[in-house]
Formats: sequence, C-alpha cells, structure tokens
Amino acid sequence: HTAELHDIVRANNRVGNDTATGGGGAPVPIEMRPVMLLHEVSIKRNKRCLLAYHAHRIDKLRALRWETAGNLATPMKFVLSEAEVDFFHEYDKLASRHAIGGSMGGLDWNADQNPPEENFIQVRVVQAGLGKIETEMCGVVELEVGSMHYLPRSDVEHLVRQGALVQLGGEESF
Repeated sequence: HTAELHDIVRANNRVGNDTATGGGGAPVPIEMRPVMLLHEVSIKRNKRCLLAYHAHRIDKLRALRWETAGNLATPMKFVLSEAEVDFFHEYDKLASRHAIGGSMGGLDWNADQNPPEENFIQVRVVQAGLGKIETEMCGVVELEVGSMHYLPRSDVEHLVRQGALVQLGGEESF
C-alpha cells in the first residue's frame, strides 16, 4: 500500500486536486481514501509537534538571554544549531538596544527579577584572569582562582551570571 499511496499523493500534488480525486480528476480508489486521510492527518500532527518544539526552544533561548545577560557560554554553543546561535545574538542586540534607548535607560534590565535576601554574598572565584575589581564598600579586591570573598551583591552579580564566580551558601561557606 505504501508505494501505491506515494504514487497517488504525488499525482494528487502535481495536479493540485483535493484528496478525494486523483490526478486529472480521476477518483481515488475508495480503499485508498482512509489511508490518504490518515497520511494527511499524520503530516499535520508532525508539523504541529515540530512547531511546538521549535517554539519551546525559542522560549528557552529568550530565557537564557536574561539569565546570562547576553553572554552565551562556549559549551552551550555546541548544543545549539547555527540558526539558534544567530537568533540568540540578534535577540540580545534587540534587548540591549531597547534597554539602552528606552524610557527607562538607567534601569539594569539584567538584574534579578526578585529582590535579594541579602546585600552581601559569599563567592568563590572559578575563572582565571579576572584581576582586580573595585567595589563601593570593600575597595579593591583581587580575584584569584580558588579565593573566597564576602562582597556586595550588586558589584559581583554580573560575574556570577557569567560563571566567573560561584555563589556559596550553607556548608560551602567560610
């Protein structure tokens, strides 16, 4: 039945008739109509599934942009297609342009959506080459790999988001 179905579908697509008639207006055999209907319904279902999957991936990329402040980690690039990486960068440009040029340009759009529980956090440096940072309250702090610090959240939050620092809590603390 499969080869016969493919022949009928090809003839039907060539002429552009509906599923009840074959090429040239000749009627499709009655025993093939349910098969053609099932074939068409399964194609439409597969299309809906693929579109839903694609929309889900796009939503995840949008959320990832806000979680990482637009910095796409190198390991993440290997699990994304080229089109998804392009979408991420274009979405980042759009979001950045809106944040800078909008009516609330002074607002940090990458800050946490929820208010912090504490103003200071304990962090461990996990990325080499960060050098020194200057904080409002603590002055200049040297960030060496493996060192732990108790710093203002607002001064190091962007480094935590980038993965250069790891926020410590509970048993990992000093």
